[in-house]
Order: sequence, then structure tokens, then C-alpha cells
Amino acid sequence: MCAIQFAHRISDLPSPVRHSDVYLALRRATRAKRRRPRQALGLTAGMLERIAAACPDTLSGARDAALFSVGYDTLCRSAELAAMRVEHVSADLGSLVVPRSKSDPFGDGRVAYLSAASAARLRRWLDLAGIAWGPLFRGLHTGAVSPTALDTSSIRRRIKVVARRAGLSAEQVRHLSGHSMRVGAAQDMLVAGVDTLGIMQAGGWRSHAVLARYVENAVVSAMHHRRWSRLQSQRECSGCHRPGMACV
Repeated sequence: MCAIQFAHRISDLPSPVRHSDVYLALRRATRAKRRRPRQALGLTAGMLERIAAACPDTLSGARDAALFSVGYDTLCRSAELAAMRVEHVSADLGSLVVPRSKSDPFGDGRVAYLSAASAARLRRWLDLAGIAWGPLFRGLHTGAVSPTALDTSSIRRRIKVVARRAGLSAEQVRHLSGHSMRVGAAQDMLVAGVDTLGIMQAGGWRSHAVLARYVENAVVSAMHHRRWSRLQSQRECSGCHRPGMACV
């Protein structure tokens, strides 16, 4: 429908996609098939530390640890990680510029910040690889650093490989993807009490609805845990004093 509408727009012709027949057909199609997207498993801080610890003391291990840490801190998609260059990183490795993203097609860019742990992992990778410019995360061939960037499919594969090495369950590994670092970081920020606007700015989101899909699992889980904890406290409190007396 988008392609048809675009073709008519650039030809200065009225678009047929607004016709009532098209509208009804689309409604029937969407009712016949559920549209809820499958969400990637969030790679949270605890899982990140477990995965980073499982990275071997090798060149590829240093790259993977830095890759996952930077992806988590910056809330970047795999395509954004693949496009990162050394020139985008500040001299102290404390921050970097994400020049373009899926939600920023015109290249306004955003600044993302790195933790001390991520900066240390990134420094180790750059020193071992001898990289001073060009693509930040690169492939390796027979132990040598490639001049080209690691592609998005390789990033998705690497996260699954290292997750298996870290002892994550087969179900967890199956649901990990190149989006997992972005999902996990957003969920951790929400649980930590960061407001919605702050999370949107950190991850470059333009829509509250999209962000809500990312963090809904964390919201529901945290809400239920608070409910259970509060109910348990009330039950314990009710048995520790006589009616009409407050706990001290």
C-alpha cells in the first residue's frame, strides 16, 4: 500500500489506497492475522555482565565484549553499531555520536554516553586491534583485523554464540537478537526510575507508543513484584499488632 501510494504521489495522481474497498479489505486482513510483533529478549545489565565475562581473552573476545557493552550503553540497533566509526568516539571514550538511525533518516544525530566499564572494554579492543580510524567494530579473518565493518548479521550471530558460551538457556539464546541490547537497556532504565522522556532521548525514540512496546515487559513485571511485596508486607504487619494500633 505504501509503495502504491508513493508511486501515485510522485506521478501527481490521486491515490487509490484511500478508497473504501481498500480500507475494508485491509481491515479484514488485519483482523484475520494478529499483528502483535515478537519482541526480542532484553539483554539487561546482569545478562550483559555474564556475557562479557564469558568472552575469551582473545582479539575476538575483546571485540565482542566491547561491542555488547557499547550497544547496551548507547541503546543502538545492530545497524547503528555496524555503522560506528572511530571518529565518532570522543578522545576519552566517554561518549560517541550516533550520526544517523532508523528514526533519524536526515542525520540530526544524537550523543550517547559510555560507562567506565564500556570505555575500558572499548579501549582494550582498539589497542589490541591497532585501530585508530575507520569502522569501530570489524570482522576478523584468520586472526587479522578486517578493514571493513562487522555487518548486522554477524552482530546477531555473535550475540548468540557468546550467550551460549555464557550458559544461557536455549530459549534465551533463541530470543536474543541485534535489538536485545537496546531492549534490555531501556527496560533497565525504566526499572531504575528514569522518566519516559529521558529514555526516549537516550535511545532516540520519537514515539511513546514504540517505547511502550520495548519496556512493557519490565513495567508489568516490576508492577506485579511491587504488588506482591506490598501485599506480603501488609499480611506480616496485620499479625504483629492489635487492631487499631499502628506499627512502629
